Amino acid sequence: MRAAPFAVVLTAPNLRMRVAVDDLNRTLRLVNPDDPVRVALIGCGAIAESFHLPALRKAREGGLAVTLVDPDQDRAAALGGPSGITDLASSHLEVADRIDAAIIATPHHTHVPIATELIQAGIPVLSEKPLGTTVAEVKGLIELAEARKVPVAINQTRRFIPACREIRSRIAEGELGDLRSVRVAEGDRFGWPAASPAMFGARSGGKGVLLDIGAHVFDLLVWWLGPDMVVESYRDDSYGGSEALAEARLRAGTATVDVRLSWLAKQPNLYRFEGTEGALEWSVYDLDRIRIGGRGESSLAEVKVAKAPRTFQNLAPAVIEDFLVAVEQGRDPAVTPRDVLPSMQAIEMCYQNRERFSMPWQTFAEVSTDVG
Repeated sequence: MRAAPFAVVLTAPNLRMRVAVDDLNRTLRLVNPDDPVRVALIGCGAIAESFHLPALRKAREGGLAVTLVDPDQDRAAALGGPSGITDLASSHLEVADRIDAAIIATPHHTHVPIATELIQAGIPVLSEKPLGTTVAEVKGLIELAEARKVPVAINQTRRFIPACREIRSRIAEGELGDLRSVRVAEGDRFGWPAASPAMFGARSGGKGVLLDIGAHVFDLLVWWLGPDMVVESYRDDSYGGSEALAEARLRAGTATVDVRLSWLAKQPNLYRFEGTEGALEWSVYDLDRIRIGGRGESSLAEVKVAKAPRTFQNLAPAVIEDFLVAVEQGRDPAVTPRDVLPSMQAIEMCYQNRERFSMPWQTFAEVSTDVG
């Protein structure tokens, strides 16, 4: 049986070189350094349209060659038309031998299978969050990527937000003292313009708001508070399908962490930290500011931390550039699969300890239905 090929991209001041190797042959292809980097955008749904493609068009002053990949070729053509992109494909397997990197913007459950095939072909990958749907598949991808030495990035956009970086710095420096509590409430009525129903029901594997918004929230908590979070309790409104409301209580060192997530109604969308020396608040809409106060202060003062993009979509160029530099220099990107493993473990632990919210208006038969 023919072994799966792999490839590496080497860089030097005047040379970009792609080496493809398999058990039967060795091929060396030198690429003109002035040629555009070839990037496949796999999945032409809402996140590709609003986040990745606008950033790709601007990256390197337009010096990227972009291929759009989607089984729905009409969708791919409609997305590429305004940008003049005519290189289309229906599968990532069609383009693996002619690209330098790939962005995976497909439904959650396809991230790891697609990434696995690309990594086996030596193609660096930037995956949308969540990287995977189970800890086991994420661990498998880590082993493969590290063995093949292929860069893999995950779009945990919030790590690029100046306010989030400021929070991490202030906690690490002990400005709040010993943390006692962290409270998070995020969500709104579901309004994401999803191109398919893959986020819901059986297609989602019975996972909903926790895997969606929770992938952002739990990643930030791990990044800020450390990887050793313990799940003390978790409950949601699921009957075996996709939960739309979820609450978790976690323990991170000295702090109790309470998280509430919703697809049903608008939440405060606020993070509040309370420690022995002070308190801090951050709204998810404030990319450039936090509110902070010392112990005993009755109100928190707003602090502008840095110039920041106006919207989450405007963070895309930084995410794309970090990935491209990782590809070119053979270094780790800002967020690797190992970085997201602890948050995936916490999310999986929540699902494993799932309890249902009390719903006293239900009939006995409904209440006694197994969660699944």
